[in-house]
Amino acid sequence: MKKDNMEELLPLVGELAEKYTGKESTSITYEKARQLMRAVLYCIREYEEGLEGEEGLISPDDRVDPQTAYRLGYEKVLKKVKETQALYNRIIGDFNSYRNRCYYDIFVKGIPSFFLYYDPRFAPQNHLLTLDYPVLHPMDSLRGIDAIHVYVKSIGQEQIFLGKFPEEYIFHVLKSYSADYKDLFINIASIVLRNVLGCRIAGKGIHTGKYTDEEIKRLENCINCNSAKELERYLKELTDELMDLGYGNNEELGEYLKKDLHDYAFELKQGIKNRCLGRIIAI
Repeated sequence: MKKDNMEELLPLVGELAEKYTGKESTSITYEKARQLMRAVLYCIREYEEGLEGEEGLISPDDRVDPQTAYRLGYEKVLKKVKETQALYNRIIGDFNSYRNRCYYDIFVKGIPSFFLYYDPRFAPQNHLLTLDYPVLHPMDSLRGIDAIHVYVKSIGQEQIFLGKFPEEYIFHVLKSYSADYKDLFINIASIVLRNVLGCRIAGKGIHTGKYTDEEIKRLENCINCNSAKELERYLKELTDELMDLGYGNNEELGEYLKKDLHDYAFELKQGIKNRCLGRIIAI
């Protein structure tokens, strides 16, 4: 919303202030007033995002008065909370942290506390958690239930991906990455995907056995003969093949996993250069 329209929101902030104080007083601190203004803006933004077209524009015909936009946005926030909680409940029954403490703490302990303490009326822009487990989807610009919804959905995608592999294989990959993997702030799906793609490039089966000299040479040749950009493109093609073979051509999962491949291609090139490829793909 434009700054010149901000004054139109003051009555809404006043109404929230009355509800916050139980109509016993209209006097609130400056910081609380700022929080309530951010709450109003957050809900209006939720409404506007539903109207944005491909170019990020809202048709004048779709605009409503701030009071209506706030009300519709607030309803959308409440709906998203219910949808996210339902999604969480579907995931948690089969959730596997693979003994990583950060993964376990945030999803088993942290997310339920969010649903318990989240305040969609007076502070919908706050998501209360630090989200220490690093999912592949960029989270910096997300706040409130938007952040938690994307976060829970991302972990759900990771659980689908990881669930196709034997635990023995996943533990082998994680231990090869670091003996201290249980205490690290790492993305488990990323580490496993990188190992799987490394095996595909080398022509190696997905199992816990070590790479042969021939397989290592095949892997190194592929990395040496391609630029980082070409390597990224090839890794995406291999990910598409993996989705087709093992995940019913799950495009949404594939697109999520691909978010890591730009960095992975760069790290493969650096791994060859610095002779530390084994740390990246557990050879």
